[in-house]
Amino acid sequence: MLRNIGYKLTSFLVLFFDFCLAAYLPEKISSYPCLLSLRKIWDQAPHSAFTDLIFYRDKFFCVFREADTHAGGADGVIRILASEDGSEWQSVSTLKLSGIDLRDPHFSIMQDGRLFLIMGGSVYQDEKLLTHRPYVTFSNDGVHWTPIEKTDLEREWVWRVTWCGEIGYGMSYRLTDLEDIEKPWLLKLFKTTDGINYQYVTRLDVSSYPSEATVRFLPDDTMVALVRRDGNGWIGSAKAPYRQWNWKEIGYRLGGPNFLILPDGQMWAASRLVKVIDEKTKETSTILAHMSLKEYEPLLQFPSGGDTSYPGMVYRNGKLYISYYSSHEGKSAIYFAEVGFLPFNINNLGFGFFFLKKT
Repeated sequence: MLRNIGYKLTSFLVLFFDFCLAAYLPEKISSYPCLLSLRKIWDQAPHSAFTDLIFYRDKFFCVFREADTHAGGADGVIRILASEDGSEWQSVSTLKLSGIDLRDPHFSIMQDGRLFLIMGGSVYQDEKLLTHRPYVTFSNDGVHWTPIEKTDLEREWVWRVTWCGEIGYGMSYRLTDLEDIEKPWLLKLFKTTDGINYQYVTRLDVSSYPSEATVRFLPDDTMVALVRRDGNGWIGSAKAPYRQWNWKEIGYRLGGPNFLILPDGQMWAASRLVKVIDEKTKETSTILAHMSLKEYEPLLQFPSGGDTSYPGMVYRNGKLYISYYSSHEGKSAIYFAEVGFLPFNINNLGFGFFFLKKT
């Protein structure tokens, strides 16, 4: 009997504790992220970076660029890893083109079920950029890929394609002058039905050197965009046909922005966060943030630093799975994080990585 009373009292106290904490939860956030596990899944190249992640045909696939440095140097090669459960990973594909530096690979799934991969390809001569364009390839299993094809967009950089029905949309940034990067940059929206041929939709009125951008869709097909700029990032939204945009500047400098819209409508974003200390000093990390059309609130910082970020994101069975790269352990490597959600912010309680299992 005493054991039953003790058990009931303990259960009541736990529930009461959760209730009190939840009472302080902001209405805009229904749950807080907590890092459950972290794995380094690849570090075999001198420099591994610029990841993306997808769950396809009952497997996780992680894609990234391998080279000898962040930019320039040896031509980049695209490597793809696969895992059934996120624990054990194996290399299943490498993609390369002679004389082309491949980077920024991003997955998506077309309406016909094929896995689609878009990447940027640059041509250098003595470290001088001559030209660049998007390249694409297709797969039915994530392992075997069609020959890499050029798109019809020369000197554009479509950073990611997101499909809405049969139409894929992507924002592209363009340097108006390869010889002078200080001249204005242009951000444009394109659409495609085959991934190879693209149709211009509109130019985006985003100032201060806009570049990397991810777009997603709300249930009513409203397009939402998260854009990197030379300064604080911007969040935008537009109704079809996506020519009239509303923009909101957020108070954070981003790099490699990505986000997902979960089934409950919550938006979660991952990116590099840049903190400017002074004119010569910056601190960088990879973070997870709660996002809306008007706000961006970082809530979880992953073990990271230095050359870092460019996360891929998958939501599955109530958890977020995130790939990213970081050089905080010395060598640029690829990491895979599992994130759960709690009804309160455990980080504010001083527990930090209480649930963290590093493998």
